[in-house]
Amino acid sequence: MLKIVLFCGGSGGKALQGGFDSLFDYGNYELHAIINAYDNGKSTGVCRKIFNSDILGPSDLRKNQLTQFKLKYKNELKNNNSKESKLYNLFELRLDADDYNDYYKKALNIIKNIDYLDLKTKELFIKYLNHFFYLGGNLRNGIEEVSFKDFSLSNIFYASCAALNNNSLEKAGSRMAEILNIEDRVHLISDVNLFLYNETQSGHVISDEGDLVIWNNPNDKVVKAILKDKNGKEYLPTINENNDKDIIEIVNDADIIIFSSGTQWSSLIPSYMHIGFNELIKNSKAKKYLVMNNAQDQDCKGVGADELLKLINNYLDLKDVTVVINDNADESMNHIDADFKYIHGILSDKNNSKHNPESVVSLIMKDYYDLKDIDYQLVSDLDGTLWDEHMKDKTICIKNMELFKGVILSGNNYRHVYDIVKDYYKKYTGEDIYCNYGNTYFNLNNDDGGKLLSQEFLISDELIKELESHEEYKGKISVRGGAILTIKPLTNREEKLLVIQDIIKKYNDEYKAEIAGHTSIDIMKKDFSKEKTFELIIKKENLDRDRIIYLGNELKGGNDEAILNCNVKTIDFDDVYDTYIFLKLYYN
Repeated sequence: MLKIVLFCGGSGGKALQGGFDSLFDYGNYELHAIINAYDNGKSTGVCRKIFNSDILGPSDLRKNQLTQFKLKYKNELKNNNSKESKLYNLFELRLDADDYNDYYKKALNIIKNIDYLDLKTKELFIKYLNHFFYLGGNLRNGIEEVSFKDFSLSNIFYASCAALNNNSLEKAGSRMAEILNIEDRVHLISDVNLFLYNETQSGHVISDEGDLVIWNNPNDKVVKAILKDKNGKEYLPTINENNDKDIIEIVNDADIIIFSSGTQWSSLIPSYMHIGFNELIKNSKAKKYLVMNNAQDQDCKGVGADELLKLINNYLDLKDVTVVINDNADESMNHIDADFKYIHGILSDKNNSKHNPESVVSLIMKDYYDLKDIDYQLVSDLDGTLWDEHMKDKTICIKNMELFKGVILSGNNYRHVYDIVKDYYKKYTGEDIYCNYGNTYFNLNNDDGGKLLSQEFLISDELIKELESHEEYKGKISVRGGAILTIKPLTNREEKLLVIQDIIKKYNDEYKAEIAGHTSIDIMKKDFSKEKTFELIIKKENLDRDRIIYLGNELKGGNDEAILNCNVKTIDFDDVYDTYIFLKLYYN
C-alpha cells in the first residue's frame, strides 16, 4: 500500500487529504499527517492557559483527525441521522455562552442527552468537561475571565485528555482516534510543550498566532521563528522528542513526502526547524514535493516564490525536493527563477487563493510515476499485481480488473488465469492473454486450453518420464505450457532440490531447478523467463517499446525481474492497492 507522509498545518493539509480521497478513495493508501502544536491563539490559547501552560495547542490535531474521520465515513455522513454524523457534529460544535457557568451547563446538557454513544464514552466526555472547569472541586484559576463566544467543545475534550495523560497531546490524539474509530495517523513532530514566537526585521516579537496570520507588513517582514518554554526560555526540540510513536520510522517508510502549502511561519517552518529534521528528510528514499502557495500569505507579505524557497531552504534542503507550482497563481508565486526542481500545471481557477486538491494530487502522482503525456500500452502481471488470490475480500482486485486495459502476462496456469479474466476483465477487446510465464496464450472468445507461444522452451518427454519414474515424485508432476514442470507437494525441498539438480545435469545442462511457491520445485530451460516470452509478445502484438509500461510486483528479486532487461518502462508495486492507485490515476 502506498505510504504518504504529509507535513502540514490546518487548511492546506486538509485539502490535500481530500484530494487523495477524491482520486483514490480513503483506505486504499496510507496517509500520515505530521503537524506541530505550538499555536497559542484564540480558543487554543485559552485551553493552554487554563492548564497552566503545560499542554500543547489542540486545534490542528483536532482539525486533521476530523478530516480523516470525514473521509473515512463520507458515506455515513450523507445521512444526518447516522451515529457518525452526530459524532462529527459534536466534535465540530462551537458554543456561545455569556460566561463559564452558562457554557458549562449548555455543554453538560448536550453530552448528557447524547443517545448515539456508549455510556463509557459519555462519562469520559463529562470527565473531560469537568476537568477543564474544575480542579479538586474548585473552579480553575482564570476560568471566570475567559470569553466563551464561539468556543470549540472538542478543544476542551482534547485539552483535558492531554492534561489527564501527563500533559501529552500525543496521547490525547491517540485516545480521540479510538473514540472517533479512525486510524491513529495524525502525529506531532514532537510532544514537547513549547510556545511559538516570531520576530520581524525591526526586532518586533509576535507572540500570538492570531496576530501572526494577519501581520500583512511587507515593510517589516517576519524573519525568525522562536520556540520557548512556558517560562520564556528558548528551546529547540529534536524531531520525535517525547513521542511514543516513532515519527522517524514513519518518515523512513514513506514512498512520498509532501510539504503542504500553508502559513509558513506559524504552521510549517516550526516543524522544519526541529533538530534532525533536515537530515531525516535528506536521507529518506521517498520522492519529495513542496506545494507552493497560490498567493502571498499575510505572514509572508512581500515574499515571492523565489524568496520563499530560499527561506525554506534554510531549514529544509530543497535539492532533492520537487516544487509544485500553479500556473494560475498570483504573478509572484507562479514561477521560480532560482535553481530548484519544479513541476507545474493549472491547479486552480485564476484569482483563486486555494488550490484544486485533485489537480495538485494528480500532478504530484503523475510525476511520481514519471508519466508523460502520451498514450501508453500497458502490460501487466496478474497475481500480486492486478489480483491477489489470498485476499478474502476481492473488492480491490475486481476494481483493478475492471479498470485495466492492455496485455496480461501471468506466470500462473491457464485455468487460474482464464477463470479470473472471464468474469472480471471488463475492458477486454479481443487481445490475447498470456499465462504460464507467457508461453501459453488464449482468447476469451473461446476456452480451448490455450496455444503455445514458442516451441523452443518445451521440456523434453525424456526428462518428464525420468522424473515420473522416481517413486517419490509419482502423481506430483504437472507441466504448464509445455515449459514449466512443477513437482508438488514436497517437504524438505532443499534436500530434494540437490537430488533434482543432479538428475537434470545430464540433459546437456540446459535445465534449471528452483524452489517455488510454498511446497513446489519448478524445472524449466535455463533460458526460459518472462524476458524471453515478453520479447516474443512485443513482436506478436506489435507493441511500441517506447510506449510500453510493464506493471509487476516482483521486479526486485522475483519472476518479473527479467523484464528489466527488456528496455521498457516498468513500475514495481508492493500490492494490489498500489496498482489500483496507478490505474485510477492513469485512467482518470
